[in-house]
Amino acid sequence: MANKSRYGANLDVRRASGTRRAIRKRQLLAAGISLLFCIAAGFGVWNLTKAETVEKEGAGATPEVTKGVTQIDESETLANPHGLYTEGYLEGLTEDDLWMEDFEDTRTPTEVKAVYLTADVINRRLDDILDLLDTTELNAVVIDIKNDDGFIVVDTESEYLDNLGNKNVLFNDFEGVIEKFKEHGVYLIARIVCFRDLRSVRANESFGVRMKDGSLMKDNSGYTWMNPLNEETWEYLTEVGREAAKLGFDEVNFDYCRFSTDGKMADADFGVELTTEVKMDAITGFVKYACENLKPLGVFVSVDVFGVVISSEIDAAAVGQSYSDMAKYLDYICPMVYPSHYGRGYYNLDVPDAHPYELIYNSMLDSKRKLSANVASGRCADVRPWLQAFTATWVPGHITYGGPQIRDQINGTYDAGYSGWLLWNAAGNYTKDGLLQE
Repeated sequence: MANKSRYGANLDVRRASGTRRAIRKRQLLAAGISLLFCIAAGFGVWNLTKAETVEKEGAGATPEVTKGVTQIDESETLANPHGLYTEGYLEGLTEDDLWMEDFEDTRTPTEVKAVYLTADVINRRLDDILDLLDTTELNAVVIDIKNDDGFIVVDTESEYLDNLGNKNVLFNDFEGVIEKFKEHGVYLIARIVCFRDLRSVRANESFGVRMKDGSLMKDNSGYTWMNPLNEETWEYLTEVGREAAKLGFDEVNFDYCRFSTDGKMADADFGVELTTEVKMDAITGFVKYACENLKPLGVFVSVDVFGVVISSEIDAAAVGQSYSDMAKYLDYICPMVYPSHYGRGYYNLDVPDAHPYELIYNSMLDSKRKLSANVASGRCADVRPWLQAFTATWVPGHITYGGPQIRDQINGTYDAGYSGWLLWNAAGNYTKDGLLQE
């Protein structure tokens, strides 16, 4: 793939959010507390109206008493141990509030500093890559498992994936590759290209987006797209993630997790009106589903998004990527803030590509602002941006990207308050220049 924009069978779909189990736990807890209340009632009185008002207004507030003190009949309360307390406790809680409430997270986060690698680069230059990892601040790699053409490029144990007929093993000795990386303490990220998929749709046309005449939709580059509204595609992509976990990866990274922006979308038939809300619900729904199924396997989950969706509602609506909603569920959200991908005048920069520090710093500050409510609620992914490690020769006024420009982007990330990052070069051409020795 050239160094240019990366974005130019019936299944029993199982959900494993644990929400019902979480509600049962809360009810049992409420029952126990209710029993304690009963004991208290045997020695005196309990004003339910007053207690409920204090809970809503805060311990320091002076509640307005709306009814007199009421004596509780102990036998009646014991006969209904959940009673009013449970109803009051769960009032206002939604299924989303209880999402994965019973998930016991034993994973250990890593501050990732990674480079993207293809199978070809690993086959030809593994020793060079290991030396780069050993002698710089790099500690992680992103490796294609399902590539841009839709091929699964490693052997898997999944009978379902094997039967799809879209496997094309590209590694000479993948088990040996994993073992070597692990010996060097490298954090492994499996890249899975999602909905832009030429091969999988060819193998299973039910995955595809149809035109109104019944033909498969293809974008201007000739790629078919899987339908993000079809939950069978969610399970298919999640199954690839499960296999990545079995292979020893520490993280599953989903790319092209969006709708096509090709003009042909206007003539596509999704069976429903494709509103902004429908698109965002589909993409966020897949993210949530993948996280529910993959996090319990011990892997982290991340998704790549357009950098401009942070600040542009128009772009976010076009691709169906809600930055803040996706961040509620993910471990990491990875905006592709390549300076070459921003138009003239963005952040008041004449040529953003020529100002790597300023572009990254400002976009990451935008990210902080966008996710402030998530952070306040305690439901926010860590942000780990993709940085530009290539020269965008097609951009008027571009500059050559080498060590200093890469360092500028890294420093912009740090100065905005984030600590991890990923470098993208489609050809896998990286040098030690700009990458400090730890």
